[in-house]
Amino acid sequence: MSEPADHDLVRLVRGGDREAYGALVARYQGHVYGLAYSLSGDWAEAQDIAQEAFVRAYANLDQLRDPARFAAWLRRVTFSVAMNWLKTFRPGFFQQLEGRVDLEVLEIPDFRPGPPELVERRELAEAVVRAVDSLPPKYRVPLTMFHLNGLSYQKVAEFLDIPLGTAKSLIHRAREKLRGALADHAPQEVTPMVQDVFNEHKLPPEFASKVLENIPTLGWGTGRECTFAGALEAALTATDHPYAYRDIMGYTGLAFRTRWFCGNENSRWCPSCAVGEMEEEITAVERTTGWPLRVAFLRPEDSAGVERITTEITASIDAGRAVLAYEPQLNMDVVYGYEKGGRVLVLRDYFRGEEPLRLPPSKLGFLILFLGDHVEPMTRRAALMDSLKTGVRNWRRERGASGPGEYWYGRAALDHWISDLAEAPGLSAEDRDQLSLVSWWNFATMHDAREAAAAYLSASAALAGAGAGEDLQRAAEAYRQEAGMLGVALRDQHTFARSADTWTPEVVRREQDVLRQAAEVEEGAVLQMAKALEHLEGS
Repeated sequence: MSEPADHDLVRLVRGGDREAYGALVARYQGHVYGLAYSLSGDWAEAQDIAQEAFVRAYANLDQLRDPARFAAWLRRVTFSVAMNWLKTFRPGFFQQLEGRVDLEVLEIPDFRPGPPELVERRELAEAVVRAVDSLPPKYRVPLTMFHLNGLSYQKVAEFLDIPLGTAKSLIHRAREKLRGALADHAPQEVTPMVQDVFNEHKLPPEFASKVLENIPTLGWGTGRECTFAGALEAALTATDHPYAYRDIMGYTGLAFRTRWFCGNENSRWCPSCAVGEMEEEITAVERTTGWPLRVAFLRPEDSAGVERITTEITASIDAGRAVLAYEPQLNMDVVYGYEKGGRVLVLRDYFRGEEPLRLPPSKLGFLILFLGDHVEPMTRRAALMDSLKTGVRNWRRERGASGPGEYWYGRAALDHWISDLAEAPGLSAEDRDQLSLVSWWNFATMHDAREAAAAYLSASAALAGAGAGEDLQRAAEAYRQEAGMLGVALRDQHTFARSADTWTPEVVRREQDVLRQAAEVEEGAVLQMAKALEHLEGS
């Protein structure tokens, strides 16, 4: 099957098909890179020029009148980007050009942009680079494109819009000139030597890619079941101001939260225990860690919006800050790299294992969170007091709205959970499956949250001082005890979601008993937190 023509790919791109543009980039990246190096004389700068040329071409594709002339138009875009680079970094040479380049005959005034990149090379390789740089541009451009990316004579001719015979003649004459310039180094054939040097500087397999280091793997069963806190911890590991999962859970109040969905027209149940009010969490994160989070909404049908957010994502990653993407399934992605100029994003999430996932930007979650510039956070003592207030409030309030629905909180949440479990044996198979999934999720996230609460309060006890510190240790022990109860219930379930036919009265009673015991233990933990808060406020 033959490859689609340029004009077909251009029409697909204009219709919103970003993968089609990826095909155009793959088709012409060698042409553009070779041309960029011929003009700049610098391998690293050539990659930047090539990347900018493709980005600019994509942004202005509507200006291409004849899609069949994409290659010629891309060549002119590349020249334009290169000229801007020369104006900034080679102003003397740019003035010689007087802003004009004769593309028809490739008459570009000769120049020496400086020595090749500063890397260790053999003496022979240095001589080859000097010899290639010394060629008049009308020979240097086609020779570079031919050897740098293995382009055929025909492809060189097509991209430069010159006859095939002219392309062959220019490359042949370039080799003849190199043979003379390199006579002292290689009196015989110079072509293999030139090819070896250019092979050292071919584009990497993933053109214009960037990946942040040290972003850990996410996943269920890692003791970080709250996707917001776990993803944020992972994103912050690549910064100079990381925070531990237990602290993020404590600061945001997620470690102490218990919720049960009130139901709406779409669903009677949904996972909710350790999933909080996003606005409340974001505000708490900024105050307590110094990391502001900016929210943006991604609508795949809005191509201009997707392009804008893609640019923001790549800029954030270039600045060393990963990006969070929130999916409707309560999953949180960490976007920590990009390839092909941002047309492919590299990310980790909870659902897909250890291997990095690669997706186009339009396939991200609907809500994007960008890390802003780090500022001085409140003191740890003040952050502790804020978190205790949030924890006590979350247990004692009974009902409140969050996002698309309402939830019961604290003891009221556990009471409604227990009540819904009592109905399980008489429900339809579909409803029992849904309740099973939600119940498992809430056991899992609440178990994780209480373990985080115990760790956070224990670590904070020393900071709180006498009196308050003892109260916090007692609260931590209560949460640790509650986590153990919930862990037993999780092990009893065995699977991700118990099948509908295993909801026996005995199973229901066992899980109800766990929740009743958890409620009593947590009541005691909250009382100790309230006492600690009184001590802190009075000191």
